[in-house]
Amino acid sequence: MVRISSGVAAAGFLATAIAVVGALTAAAADAPPRRHMGGVHGAAADGATPSATGSGTSAAASTALPAGTGHGSRVVYSLGRHRVWLVDAHDGVLRSYGVRGGTAAPARGTHRVFARESGRVVLFASTDGVNVGFAPEGGAGARGAAIREAPADADALWRHAPVGSLVAVVP
Repeated sequence: MVRISSGVAAAGFLATAIAVVGALTAAAADAPPRRHMGGVHGAAADGATPSATGSGTSAAASTALPAGTGHGSRVVYSLGRHRVWLVDAHDGVLRSYGVRGGTAAPARGTHRVFARESGRVVLFASTDGVNVGFAPEGGAGARGAAIREAPADADALWRHAPVGSLVAVVP
């Protein structure tokens, strides 16, 4: 009979655990990230990277750019879908991601970015005397009225939406 020392057995268990974690990590890399649901407008549905819709039609429908949002370079924000699209001058979607709304919802319609503050805050509307805009999760600025987005998404929006840019707010 072959005897296995406790050190060899522990090493075997550790190697198996690392292999399982590696396999799970690889599988998770192909899945869209999930985020906590909360806030007035609900949850961020997807992660901070460009949209990966998967093969299901419901996933593709949930991330498709809504019709009637205008033409040309713009930001589209859906109140009901808790999603933002960064759209180029040729109506192509550059990036789409989930967001978490703040305490004040912007009015539906077309707005223009009127200010940008340090910390990647982009202001585009005013509701009941409160400025509304996009701000990174965990960042200062735009307090409760901010539509929160992942830091990488906030960087992309900051680069895409200088003062004067269009923001279309849809249901």
